[in-house]
Amino acid sequence: MENRINKIINLKNNSKYLVLNQAYYKGNNYYFVVGVTEDEQDVTDEFRLLEEKNVDGKLLISSVKDPETIKLLAEYLGPKE
Repeated sequence: MENRINKIINLKNNSKYLVLNQAYYKGNNYYFVVGVTEDEQDVTDEFRLLEEKNVDGKLLISSVKDPETIKLLAEYLGPKE
């Protein structure tokens, strides 16, 4: 698993996210991210949990949709007080 914390992920839809935290769970990488502006100079107020899967040798990144997985990852990856 590549360490992507503090690195920017560019998605196919041209959105960009800064990785705040990451985890490996059940064979997939998960990222807690915050959106960044087009010029990558500032963050937005958009936070997401992303899942990275290897499908037929290609890395695909999508939003986590399963409620149980979101709950588990939010506890582990989310902001700490």
